[in-house]
Amino acid sequence: KITQIVQNLYPNTENLNETRLKFYVEKLVSDILDYCHREDFPETLIYTAVELILKRLNDETENELTGSTAPISEVKMDDTSFKFAVNNVDLTGCLSDLDFASIKPKLNLYRRVVSL
Repeated sequence: KITQIVQNLYPNTENLNETRLKFYVEKLVSDILDYCHREDFPETLIYTAVELILKRLNDETENELTGSTAPISEVKMDDTSFKFAVNNVDLTGCLSDLDFASIKPKLNLYRRVVSL
């Protein structure tokens, strides 16, 4: 399934480092299999994986172009201000976690019940 996902990512990822792309695909497939408690990757989730990886790549590109590497660091209104400790936050990691959470309802269709 990893090969099918990578093939569906091209031509959108022609200029991307192939090692990095393969890592993203393998990690996502592994995360999906772990979440669903499965050994086999459902065929119908291939395009979901492609879409999520393309979104991650677009987020990375956008962050590189804008120079944004952290969420909002300060909020001010009138005489009140709030400062947040965001110096060491990797926005790409935060976004990928949120993206994965966004597909959980779809993954739940393929999730197997595990008894301990």
